[in-house]
Amino acid sequence: MITVLGATGNVGSQVVRELRATGTPVRAVARTIGRIDGAEPWPGDMGDTAFLRRAFDGADAAFVLLPLDATTPGYAASQARLGSSVVTALREAGVPRVVALSSLGAEVPGGPDLSVTGYLGSLHEQEARLATLDARVTAVRPGMFLESFLQAAEAMRAHGVHADSIDPHVALPMVATRDVGRAAAAALLAPSAPGIVEVPGPADRTVPEVVAALGPALGLPDLSYVRLPDAEMEQVLQQAGMPADTARLHVAMNRAFNAGRVRAHDPRGDATGTLTVEEWAAGVAS
Repeated sequence: MITVLGATGNVGSQVVRELRATGTPVRAVARTIGRIDGAEPWPGDMGDTAFLRRAFDGADAAFVLLPLDATTPGYAASQARLGSSVVTALREAGVPRVVALSSLGAEVPGGPDLSVTGYLGSLHEQEARLATLDARVTAVRPGMFLESFLQAAEAMRAHGVHADSIDPHVALPMVATRDVGRAAAAALLAPSAPGIVEVPGPADRTVPEVVAALGPALGLPDLSYVRLPDAEMEQVLQQAGMPADTARLHVAMNRAFNAGRVRAHDPRGDATGTLTVEEWAAGVAS
């Protein structure tokens, strides 16, 4: 039996599908969930340690993550609270094998107030918590999710551009969540797996390259990328409803991208991912 957190999300749902395809029994945990691919549904809150303890009880392995909530103030504190809840429940349940969704760049300390790597600093802290477990732990570290661009689809349609503070000339590891889920499931099923599995995607790409591929898929053949200064990007995010602290973390993460702090140490390893930007965009259009 394998317990999967975030079972309805982009990565978690793929993990469930991959595991069920092998006949592996799965407990699918999410805040709201129906039956998914023959898995046992466990609706509940990740911050409820007692609930998680029950969901992990008797599991041979678990896939865990921290949900990215960019709408609630106090991002860092919320991530710490949820991360501690997950680790406490894993420890109390005695789960012997844990695969955790992390990120490239999570090896870098986030610094004061996560100012060095933004969102990724919370994942650095979570990896440290997981390392205290008496369990075999693998951190799956993907590149930037291609699906993250879709969060700005409404703004793209409204303004005809995609705006962010990432340097347009910097090629970044970018990967489809399908490939991340497959890598995580493979780690869960492997008799042994390394402590870190990097999933950078088949090739590093620039933001303008992704935008050029995504535009036609969204019915926006002339979609272009505009780089905004950090301060202006923070203002744009706050005007869109993002809390001030979370907007600062978004821009801090982008600075880490620009500075080359988010990179694969084994750029094209076994778990690299195969879906190209163009193939992914074609799937968005279909």
